Amino acid sequence: MAVVWGRTLVCIADETITHTLKAKDPSDNYISPLAQFSADEPNWPKESPFSAIAARRPPATQRMSLLNASPNDLMILAMDQFSRGIFHMPHPQHTHHHAFVSKGESFSRAKELFTIASEVLLLAERLDIASERQYWSSWADSVFNQMKMEVDMDAWRGPITRSRGRCCLIVGTARAEDLDEALEKGEMDVLHSEEAQDAREALAMAISFFERAKSCASPSFDPEIHELQPLLAEALLTLANLTVDEDKREELYTRAQLESGNQFDLGEREEQMDESI
Repeated sequence: MAVVWGRTLVCIADETITHTLKAKDPSDNYISPLAQFSADEPNWPKESPFSAIAARRPPATQRMSLLNASPNDLMILAMDQFSRGIFHMPHPQHTHHHAFVSKGESFSRAKELFTIASEVLLLAERLDIASERQYWSSWADSVFNQMKMEVDMDAWRGPITRSRGRCCLIVGTARAEDLDEALEKGEMDVLHSEEAQDAREALAMAISFFERAKSCASPSFDPEIHELQPLLAEALLTLANLTVDEDKREELYTRAQLESGNQFDLGEREEQMDESI
């Protein structure tokens, strides 16, 4: 049940982001389902069991209003629920052979963990604040990493590796975003900062994951390769922008161009970097 509550909170957080984005567009007539929500307790009949339940609840002023909660607030609550749910999930070695869920499929801890982490990752990509994107993508990565102890890695290696690459890419680009303003002003000293080093490490890890994922992908299954190429290109390009050494930077730009199918216009960026360093 805790996992269900956690996933519900993630859905509400995602809806909150959508509502915020739509609200910025005055021409959009989108109405969020959250607009229908009210924290006021209905006037239940005394004989109703809901009346007894409501009487034991704390006052509405002490409960969180979903209308006022930020996506990050909701994710903190979701993480608490997920932590409880994951702790109580049965491990494969403790699951009886005859244990089945309601639909007749055997319970899979691996699938549950992958679903939780994937949903958090998808939401992390949509968060507006860089520090929040870093935090939740790192949280998702920790769950993907935990799966190494839960699954047959020969079967799960590709999906886990791709997902961990995406997590590292979000962390790296979010950290790079904090440096962009200084770089645009020509303040190249920031490339020697601890923040820049952290960003480079995350991006290098993302590149490593994506390259390993490409090697795991079936040559006959082109969609997997096509999904990885733009992610790998983005990681290479962002890392190049944070690289001081000119030769290494040019090598990364060239690799990014190849992975993107020569879609990047790097002339202006290269010129700015050469003039500043």
